[in-house]
Amino acid sequence: MKFYTRIDPKTQLFIKSASLLFTLYLLWALLKSLLIQQFPQIGVSEYTQSNLFEMLANNPFKAFVMVLVIAPVLEEIMFRTLLKPSHIDFVLFIVAWPTYYIAYYVIPPDVNWFMRLVFIAVFLGSFTYIGIQLLTPLKGRHLRAWLSRHHIKVWLITSSVFALLHINNYVDTFMINLPLLMLVIPRFLAGLFFGYIKIKNKHLSWSIGMHMLNNAIPISILLITR
Repeated sequence: MKFYTRIDPKTQLFIKSASLLFTLYLLWALLKSLLIQQFPQIGVSEYTQSNLFEMLANNPFKAFVMVLVIAPVLEEIMFRTLLKPSHIDFVLFIVAWPTYYIAYYVIPPDVNWFMRLVFIAVFLGSFTYIGIQLLTPLKGRHLRAWLSRHHIKVWLITSSVFALLHINNYVDTFMINLPLLMLVIPRFLAGLFFGYIKIKNKHLSWSIGMHMLNNAIPISILLITR
């Protein structure tokens, strides 16, 4: 206990939030298991993260980099930067979405995965530099203030969109049904906690860190048990 009290308040909040999130995961897994037993027609087992399993089987290093580094950093920039945004948060949000679009829809799919990451880094860095030059702190300040005043609504909306985006982990074409909604509920919970730690600790690095930890546990289990 003495060791815990020596930890700074932001780290304490991080530990408490991560612990609560993983507890909710376990409770949801138990509830989902009970629902499937009672209503097997729900058909959750029809959907799997086949792309992730294939990546783990063929290239574990790629899976490690994509799941534990690239996804947390890019997704947090895309979704949590609108929560009580600073000037740099606002710029990062603006440049992240075109970077995501270019990375996944413009760069040819047969490009080597590592080169794709290089392109993403170059695009994100270049767009951020240009954005900082064009969008001074005075520009957009009213919108940033509005987002800060309505951060609860923004928090809920971004967490919902974050969860729905992960439906594509299970299907090639976006669709919504009960089984898929059940599968992405943990992502909604995760989005809430990532947003909460960003708001409370006032820096994007905390939500990125929690996102990395969140992804590290299941990917580690899959690597060990595969």
